Amino acid sequence: MKLKAAIQMSLGMIVALVFAVILLTLAIIWIQGIMSGVTEITHKVTDVARDQLMSRLSAGGRVGIAAPTVTTWTRGETGSFALGIRNENLDQDKTYYINVYLEKFNPGTGMRDCVTTGSNCPNIGGWLTFSNSEFIPKGESKASDIIIKPTTDAQSGIYKFKAIVCKESICTDTTSPTLYGDESFSIEIEAI
Repeated sequence: MKLKAAIQMSLGMIVALVFAVILLTLAIIWIQGIMSGVTEITHKVTDVARDQLMSRLSAGGRVGIAAPTVTTWTRGETGSFALGIRNENLDQDKTYYINVYLEKFNPGTGMRDCVTTGSNCPNIGGWLTFSNSEFIPKGESKASDIIIKPTTDAQSGIYKFKAIVCKESICTDTTSPTLYGDESFSIEIEAI
């Protein structure tokens, strides 16, 4: 009788141990998945810079950018900027529409206008990840991330981006009649 109970207890312990190992493995995989998205960004906006941006907006600005401390990147590095928007209307919630595009490019031989001429400017398709719209309650401010991930074959040089915020969904450039505000920011991709 004691032998039968011991065998049943041993089997129960083995099943519990296998189950615990499986759960631990799944938990580790889940945590790695969460952390890989965070650790992948090498140049991030600090909380201090984001707080300063929000203070500037509350003091009267409409749109602002908070940049990471390092703006010189190597190819393939990922970074984020914070775009802050303040709804200056105290009576109405509002959805603002965002567009971010390459405005100018300097490969070291002079600045090239990428908006009007587009000549000899690199294709940055897929580099930028950002929210196309932000809902902001009346009188409040909100910051959202602009993630930039240049490709590993990106040209070296200075990339000047323009972030524009409009009151309506058609928001392509600074000549838009619905423009609410805009900010520029730059990164430099160093030659290897």
